[in-house]
Amino acid sequence: MAELDDTNLLHRGGGEGLRFARRAARGFLEEGGVGAEEWQDRALALHRAFVAARLSPGGSADLLAVTLLLDSLSPA
Repeated sequence: MAELDDTNLLHRGGGEGLRFARRAARGFLEEGGVGAEEWQDRALALHRAFVAARLSPGGSADLLAVTLLLDSLSPA
């Protein structure tokens, strides 16, 4: 989400919504992501901000899902 031009975010929030989402994702990662203390609180705050702005990173979610699927099909 920090790098992807997610067309669902672009459709729902325009350029500013996409930029907001990318900045938010970058900030989350720069602060340690899920390895940081209290990451759940920060993730929940981001979720709430996305909901309030009617933003949904559907394109990012789809790419993550297909990546996990393809990884699961790879020989060990």
